[in-house]
Amino acid sequence: MKYLNHFDLIAPYYEKIIPSANIEELIQIGNFPIEGFVLDIGGGTGRIAKKLTNVQSNIVLLDSSHSMLQVARVATSIYPLCGTAEQLPFRENFFERVLMIDSIHHFTNHRVAINESWRVLKPNGLLIIQEPDIEQWGGKAIAIFEKVLLMRSHLISAGKIEELLKDKRHTSSVHKNQQSYWIVTQKL
Repeated sequence: MKYLNHFDLIAPYYEKIIPSANIEELIQIGNFPIEGFVLDIGGGTGRIAKKLTNVQSNIVLLDSSHSMLQVARVATSIYPLCGTAEQLPFRENFFERVLMIDSIHHFTNHRVAINESWRVLKPNGLLIIQEPDIEQWGGKAIAIFEKVLLMRSHLISAGKIEELLKDKRHTSSVHKNQQSYWIVTQKL
C-alpha cells in the first residue's frame, strides 16, 4: 500500500518553515572540506547540501520525495537521486562522509538505514547523524507536531542509535545541545 508522502506536499514551503541547521557546526564536526564524495540521506530540498557546497563538492543528495528533489535541483553542484535510506543504490565503501541530518526519524527501518549507511561508508569515513533529542522538551514538541500532521516519524534517542551501531567497528562521540544531538561515528 502506498502512503501519502507529506514531503511531496510541503516541498515548496519546506525551507520557509523549517529552520536551517548550523552549517558551521557541521563543517567543524565533519572536518570539511574533504576529498571524495559525500552522501546526504534524507536531505530533502538540499537545505544542508546547498550550504555545504560553499566548502565541499561532490555531494549526492538522496531523498524519497520527488517534489523535494525538484526544489533541490536548483543547486547545480549537487547530484539529486530519488531513493530510500533502507536500499542505497551505491557500491560498498564509496563515500567519505554519510550525513543524516534531521532525517533518520523519518525512515521506515532505523536498523536497516544504519546498516546501509555503514555499507557505503569508506573505512575511516564519518557517519554524521543529527536529530531532535526526544529526551528534551524541544524534541518532544517536534514529535507531537509531526504526529498531529499524521507523519509516520519516530524520533529516537542518541542511546538507541549507539545501540544500532554496537556491532560495528567504530569510534563514536555524542554532542548534545538544547534540543538536538549529533552523533559522529568513524568507521574503523
